[in-house]
Amino acid sequence: MNRRVILALGTALALSAAASVATMSTAEAADETLTVMSLNTWHGGSQVTDGVNTTVQEINASGAEVVALQETDKAVTKQLAEKLGWEHYTQSGLDVDIISSQPIEKVDSLPSLAVAAKIKGAWVYSIHLGYTKYGPYNACFDGDSYETIYADETERKEQAEAVVKWAGSSPAIIAGDLNTPSHMDWTEKTKGKHCDSVVEWPATKAFADGGYWDSYREVNPDEAASPGDTWSPKFATNSDYGNRPEPQDRIDFILYKGGSLDATSSKVHGGDKENWPSDHRAVITQFTL
Repeated sequence: MNRRVILALGTALALSAAASVATMSTAEAADETLTVMSLNTWHGGSQVTDGVNTTVQEINASGAEVVALQETDKAVTKQLAEKLGWEHYTQSGLDVDIISSQPIEKVDSLPSLAVAAKIKGAWVYSIHLGYTKYGPYNACFDGDSYETIYADETERKEQAEAVVKWAGSSPAIIAGDLNTPSHMDWTEKTKGKHCDSVVEWPATKAFADGGYWDSYREVNPDEAASPGDTWSPKFATNSDYGNRPEPQDRIDFILYKGGSLDATSSKVHGGDKENWPSDHRAVITQFTL
């Protein structure tokens, strides 16, 4: 059953609290929510003109309070945070960082894979899974068998399982570029878009099996009507494969589980103008805490 259906069953119980909620101040209401963005910075904004300032402008316009960054440069992350007046957490040897307009309470890192910051009582993780042997190319360009496709997803599956184990049972928001589509997207309903393939992509399945909800697909449950593609607004064709159409897929995610966390809105963001500072669209999800 969809989480939103489950939650709807509790609506009657929540009505008794309506009067007190209505009297909340704006500041109190803000304390009960957290808006998170996942953004691949395309090598620290170096691929576009004035990348740092352009990225700052886009983050400011997005309404995000916390941004999980991938493909970062530590100096650039520091610059972004300083220009925004935000806090940041970076860890040497990783291409993932976190910047936040809210106080960072604690930090942690998983070698070679992820960083985490505790913000408003919830752990927010920035992750970036392996990029080699990209699955949609297997399916759409190479015509590989399902056996080969699944075998080539082994690294990402194992990385996802490692993150799930490391994150434990605490309320957690995992945001990042997974370099894989979702098992919730390549379905019978959408196989016409996906090279006539139905694939239960192992990395996203590992997060689901670990108890994580996919915030975008929870809020936008129809994978055909709301594909939510994040790769790639910059590339319509693939020059390595004879300028064939580049597969368009949702490979950036904001996942969550635990406590009273609930996704109330989720959308893809950006990519619709020439100076958008990434080759990915961002994902933005607002949570109640």
